[in-house]
Amino acid sequence: MEISWLGHSCFKISHKGYSVVIDPYDLTNANYPVLSTTADAVLCSHEHRGHNYRQGVKLSGTAAECPYEVSVIDTFHDTSYGSLRGKNKIHIIKWDGYKLVHMGDLGSFLTDAEKSELFGADVLMINAGGFRAMPSDKTKPLADELCARVVIPMHYAHDGCGSRRMERVNAFTDQYMPLPIVHFYDTNTITVTHDTPDQVAVLKFMPNGR
Repeated sequence: MEISWLGHSCFKISHKGYSVVIDPYDLTNANYPVLSTTADAVLCSHEHRGHNYRQGVKLSGTAAECPYEVSVIDTFHDTSYGSLRGKNKIHIIKWDGYKLVHMGDLGSFLTDAEKSELFGADVLMINAGGFRAMPSDKTKPLADELCARVVIPMHYAHDGCGSRRMERVNAFTDQYMPLPIVHFYDTNTITVTHDTPDQVAVLKFMPNGR
């Protein structure tokens, strides 16, 4: 499985020639370039402009059957049962014995049953920057509880992109010190196999890495 971070909370997941984009964004107001990518399908965690810019994804129109099993856990974007920012979907994607979890803009605490469903993922994409989502001092302990093999932080300020009120990624990664499991990549893409070692993978934003 190949995972590319396109910025903010947006990822392109490719496996066996089939690609899915999660949470495409329209964030020119936060200094991101206009998103333009291609995929076979699109998933959105909620209907905010930073996560539902479907126009930024050109669909292939393929007749191929999706190789993924996709399920969702309905959560909230805030701690007030959605009364402030609405609902949020956590996406769980399974294929060939793998499990990938994208947390969306989770803002509410999870039940034990929900944590059990998310436990032990091969890949966990989780907020690291706060600001209208859980801050890093809440998401890092949650990541520990969920015990994913590869944790990919998302939704943080970087390279002049993102809200000024967002944390930078080190607010999340510094909490792992002194454990040597944080890896800063020079690319926006990681290939995950069953042999990929446990790690926190900080992918590099590449404006043309579509």
